[in-house]
Order: sequence, then C-alpha cells, then structure tokens
Amino acid sequence: MTISLPGSPAQAATRTRRQAAARALDFVSRSVSSTGAPSALLSLDPGFEQCFTGARARGILREHFGVDPGFDLAGEAFSAMVSLTLLPLTAHEADPHLILRLATHVKACRWRARYRFFPGSGGFPADTDCTALATAALFEHGLLTQEGLERGALELLRSAALPRDTRRSPDPRDEDRLSRGVFTVYWEDGEEPAALRRGHKQDEVAAANALYTLLLAEPDTAQTCAVVEATTRHLADHLDSGRYLAGTRYYPSPDAFLYALSRLCARFPAIAAALAAPARKALAERDASTMVTVARTPANALETALRTLAADHLGITTGQEQRQALLTDTQRLDGSWPPAAYYRMGRFPVYFGSPYLTTVFAMNALRTHPYARPTERSSVPAAAPRPHSHA
Repeated sequence: MTISLPGSPAQAATRTRRQAAARALDFVSRSVSSTGAPSALLSLDPGFEQCFTGARARGILREHFGVDPGFDLAGEAFSAMVSLTLLPLTAHEADPHLILRLATHVKACRWRARYRFFPGSGGFPADTDCTALATAALFEHGLLTQEGLERGALELLRSAALPRDTRRSPDPRDEDRLSRGVFTVYWEDGEEPAALRRGHKQDEVAAANALYTLLLAEPDTAQTCAVVEATTRHLADHLDSGRYLAGTRYYPSPDAFLYALSRLCARFPAIAAALAAPARKALAERDASTMVTVARTPANALETALRTLAADHLGITTGQEQRQALLTDTQRLDGSWPPAAYYRMGRFPVYFGSPYLTTVFAMNALRTHPYARPTERSSVPAAAPRPHSHA
C-alpha cells in the first residue's frame, strides 16, 4: 500500500483527481435537465472533427448515403441509461436528484419489460442493449423491484439466437451468421406495435451487457445456463481471436468491449474465472499499443476513461496514475471533456458521442483509487440497495 505523506506528490495527485471529479459532477448535474440527459451528437468521423445534432441527422444521412433510415434520431435516451449505470450506488456518494431525473428519462423509454433507444415509439424498436443497461441500473439504484428485474431478464433470454434463427439476416448487407444461444440485439418477434424491422444481429458489447443483467437476476433454468455458457464462449472467442481490436458492430473502440467485459468480471466471480486473465492480458497489450501514439496525438479522453475503469474492474493498479493524470490534464474549463465516438450506427459510419457522455465516463474513472491493491478489494461489489419502488 502506498503511504502518502502531507504534501507528497501522491497526495497532490489525489487532490487534483478529486477536484477534477467534482468539476465533472458539476458539469453533469448542470447538463441533466428535468427532461433528462442531453442527447448525443453525431459525426461522420470517429474523431468528431465535425458533428451535428440528431435533429439534422436524417437529412445528412439522405445527403451522404442516399438512404432514409425511416426514423428521426433526435432525443435519444441511451446517454441517460449509460450515465445511470455509472453513477455511484452508495448513499454517501450518490446524488438522488440527479439519479431520479435520469431514471425518469429512462423509464419514458419502457415498452412492457423492454426499453427503446428513443422515448416513445417513433418506429425504432426496443433493443437488448438498452433493455439490459436500463433494467440493471434501475434495479441497482433501488428503482425497480426484483420482479421487474426478473421480467427484464426473461425478455433478454427470449432474444437469444435459437437454431431456427441461424439464417442470414434479412438485410443482405449483413453477412454474419448468428452464434447459437447468444443474445441478439433486436427481438424481431413482431410483438412491438409499429416497430421497424432491423434484422437479426449480434454485438459483443450488447451481449456482455445483456449477460450482466441476466446474471444479476439469477434465473435458475436450463435455458439460462445454456445462454450463459454460449455467450461466455462467444465473448471469450471475440477476445482471444483479437477481433475486439476492430471494435464491434455498434461500438467502434476496442476499449468499449474491454470495459463491458471487465464490468462482468468485477460483478460475477464465475465470469471472472473464465475471462479476467485474458482480459488483463488484452488490456496490457492495448495499453502498449496506445502508448506509442499518445505522445504524438491528443489522448482520447473517452478511451482513456474506459481503460481506467476496465483496469479498476480487473484489479489492475499499474498505469492508473498515468491514466488519471491524462484525464485531469485534458479536462476543459467547464469541467467537461471533448466528444468522442462511443457507439455508431451499424450500417453506416455515423458515430454518437458528446461532452456529456465522455464526462460521465471520465468522472467515474477519476473516482477509482489508483493505489489500492487487488487483494484489498472484493471481486464483487457490495450488494445493491433493496428496491423500494414498483416495477
């Protein structure tokens, strides 16, 4: 354990980190209005050199790609779901007013036990990524009952690709076959009224998020065991093969996958036993490759934050001080960090990100303790507060 003397460099770094986290929280709190989190911006390049609002996106897609997506892209609630997942659960750290504003935004997207990317119907269907994040976050903040969690988990189970689903997607441009027993992104079961068909697709970050929520609910069925085993194998193969370095269908950065995987490992010992060691190795390799370019190009604060969180989840302290120093050095005067690509459209190179999203991740990354030994931390966080609201 590092012992910090008064006025030592370690103590000064801790003060700087805490001050940066406080400024970030102030920015996040100001950004979340009574109607929820600000909608993400969009860009045609992952570096976000130029970006535009969701209100303009449909016209820009027509202009650049000659295609109308069939729905408007303004007012997404996925940013609210992500930030609700990241906000502290413990009472002495949590901001109840901020959590409730975000939860109201998230709940506006619910259809039965599923959650949509946009509030209201609008033609865009509910998906398993939104459903997994929203269901788990609401439950862990005590805003969804155990029964509500279990209903969401059963819906996620229904999305897992069965043998009859191993046909090619209805979209001729989607050439990937489905992996059996692994969660799909869209249900495509025709149950949601007026929902556009999106095709049978899989994404490893979405699958990791769905697996987290399924394990949180602990349904004890043969189908659950089969889906857990199939999805764990699928995630392990994506990691071991090195395919994660190219991102996933909806998440362009390899760090997004490592973060989602590490979140699973931190919460569930059985998953950690299978995936933590290769995830640590992949994170070390990722760090080595990015250190070559970090001196020549501005650090991507979002990817730095994702790697910081992944390292913390995996019990890695090496490099944490440097990662957090990068974050504090690149924070803007208003407490935020620049937008970067967190997720993207599947068919087109259109990226979503915002100062708000980057800041939520960076704020959480700065709250990790760079000096804690892995043996001093539990591999499983403390139990979530008891739910007290209706499902």
